[in-house]
Amino acid sequence: MDFYAHTDPSSSDPRNWEPLFTPFGDGEEECPGENCRKCENLDRFHGHLNKVAWWTAKFAGEMFLEGSDESKAARDWGRLAGLWHDLGKFAPEWQEYLKLKSDPHADEVAGKVDHSTAGAQFANRYFSTFGRILAYVLAGHHAGLPDGIDDSPSSLENRLRKEVACFDPAPEALLESVTDLPPPMFAMRSGFSLSFFLRMFFSALADADFLATERFMSPEQSGFRPRALPEMAEIERALSQHLASFVPGSSPVNRIRSEVLEVCTRSAEHAPGLFSLTVPTGGGKTLSSMAFALRHARIHNLRRVIYVIPFTSIIEQNAEVFREALASLGPDIVLEHHSNLDSDAKHSTTSSRLAAENWDARIVVTTNVQFFESLHANRTSRCRKLHRLARSVIILDEVQTLPVDFLAPCLRGMEELARNYGSSVVLCTATQPSIERRHDFPQGIGTPTEIIPDPASLHRRLRRVKAVRLGKQSTEELLPSLCAHEQALCIVNTRRHARELFDLLPRDNNRFHLSALMCPAHRKAKLDQIKSCLKQGLPVRLISTQLIEAGVDIDFPVVFRALSGLDSIAQAAGRCDREGRLTAMLGEPGGQLFIFEPPQLPPAGFLRDTAASAAEVLATSQSDLLSPDAIEAYFRIHYWQHQSQMDKHRILDCWPGQMTRPDELLLFRFKTCAENFHLIDDYTDPILIPYGDEGKALCEELRKTFDPGRLRYLARKLQRFSVSIPKQQHQRLLAAGILLTIHDRFHILNSTHHYSEEFGLHPEPDLAMRPEQSIL
Repeated sequence: MDFYAHTDPSSSDPRNWEPLFTPFGDGEEECPGENCRKCENLDRFHGHLNKVAWWTAKFAGEMFLEGSDESKAARDWGRLAGLWHDLGKFAPEWQEYLKLKSDPHADEVAGKVDHSTAGAQFANRYFSTFGRILAYVLAGHHAGLPDGIDDSPSSLENRLRKEVACFDPAPEALLESVTDLPPPMFAMRSGFSLSFFLRMFFSALADADFLATERFMSPEQSGFRPRALPEMAEIERALSQHLASFVPGSSPVNRIRSEVLEVCTRSAEHAPGLFSLTVPTGGGKTLSSMAFALRHARIHNLRRVIYVIPFTSIIEQNAEVFREALASLGPDIVLEHHSNLDSDAKHSTTSSRLAAENWDARIVVTTNVQFFESLHANRTSRCRKLHRLARSVIILDEVQTLPVDFLAPCLRGMEELARNYGSSVVLCTATQPSIERRHDFPQGIGTPTEIIPDPASLHRRLRRVKAVRLGKQSTEELLPSLCAHEQALCIVNTRRHARELFDLLPRDNNRFHLSALMCPAHRKAKLDQIKSCLKQGLPVRLISTQLIEAGVDIDFPVVFRALSGLDSIAQAAGRCDREGRLTAMLGEPGGQLFIFEPPQLPPAGFLRDTAASAAEVLATSQSDLLSPDAIEAYFRIHYWQHQSQMDKHRILDCWPGQMTRPDELLLFRFKTCAENFHLIDDYTDPILIPYGDEGKALCEELRKTFDPGRLRYLARKLQRFSVSIPKQQHQRLLAAGILLTIHDRFHILNSTHHYSEEFGLHPEPDLAMRPEQSIL
């Protein structure tokens, strides 16, 4: 009897279907295993199990140093998982189901035949000690890694007890294997390490299975996947040539940026591990960190650079900087992967969209949400990329923005990658968050190697701002100070405070307002206008929420900042005399930063907690408020006060501690972990804004379109024209008829009185503007 893995979508003839298994041996039609060219090339008429075994072994082995014991063990695990993942397809019931599906004359085929449980049950019986570890991966290769024990049918325990179709026809050669299959020894040190290995190993199987299936079922799409990636040396050379075109000139800031670049390049020779890169805002850390990463990867034979950015508002900006620097290597050299990516963007191609599924690229630019939620995911679609994290340079930009309530599991994951998977993790920021492990902070990580030998000295040399404390200031008291400067930026903690200040400013063309209630396209247009005015020396008074601190390249001589976390205050200072022109002219810090306490406390939660920690530092420090010492004191206070919240969602409880018995493996809760790990809670709903000609045209097309593919395209394009608000506000606007519902899931603003040039969206039904203010 012939056994098949997949039918040909275009043929009901079994001769065109994909074989399930090609026997091992020396015959012409048999599979030699590791040296099989048919497996490597995903040959159409070669066994699916063979191909998945070959690629899973390859992906798993590449997670460790070539030739090491860990690499050999991982390859063995990968090969066996690939061979056994579809054992259930040998069952006659499954083969009959496959034939019925392909028969155009057959009645509709009801239900499916479970084929993934069989391999898990066989592994659990076959291996006395480690069978259940392998069973997690085999049982989850379609639906996702399960919890070990719970009341649902999907738990591993219930899957192992389930009655499934018999796969006795499977060849003996396929079922025979080694007497034991220990994972790499480091994985057995703790439940966390073993669970991490399982997820990385699961990633290798999921990716291999998907690629092999795609090659047979959709060869045209498979053909767009990259076949060969450029060498790190070539990418490093392209960046070096780009950087060489810049002349430091006479600007002190530019000369220091050149020195930072030189230090980063020299430091790349350090052995892989944990690093910190502490460079004040405006010191050129974006390209310098990439220069470090590329040279470090080339020297130590690491496979890719993954640049992780906390804010979607600046990810495209940074990706464009890298893409411009590496333009000689083509548009696909930088892979962006984030929720705001426009599928029709000039740098988005079929190849890059496919590469985003499993991060098959040399340079990946992504978000904290994508990176850390994938690291704690259980579904195949989110986990496919994880094996690519091993033996990579991972740069965590603005690392201080990691939320406290997820800090402990995030730190454990970072340390695991650096300690056991050959990766280098770079904590890149102007305000290092003091997360080293110490007696009063056991949740921390090992001390990283600082790339900049003397961050305090670099801070002093790049200091361009004098910080002045104004104390408590009502809105009316603050206004004269603000109006005394022709060009001034004021950053506050709430939208209400921003609106109150803006309303009190003289009503002329010199006042501006920014908030997240403006859609991204509107904010960009507003920022372009502000930058143009600044460049021409025209008066500009800008009131903004903290969104402007998220990497916005803007330069004011004076900045006012409402009391907040000291890291946010430092970010605000980065918008002040950014290029150092005033400082160079005066021979001392020329920018002015005024810190004031508004009459109302920040909103309860994160903003209030960080402001309280900053106030404690400000009350005791008489030195430079933005110095590395002050920042370290701030984070020590902040983290010490919130240690009990660092695993608030009990992510680490999903894994057993020190394992002493094999049955403790049942305590793994992969599904629960994934359900509880969300860096951003989904408490908001988006509203589409018909802003400008493009926004109006896209919204109008959305109303008339019913094609699913076109709707997906429009949804991506309209992300630049959307504003997210709390669900309760969204419901009130909907009930008042202010939103128009399209296709039961899109909501378009349907009022000319609820969006203005000055404030963007007016999110309450009764907060309408005068008709002459509307820009829709």
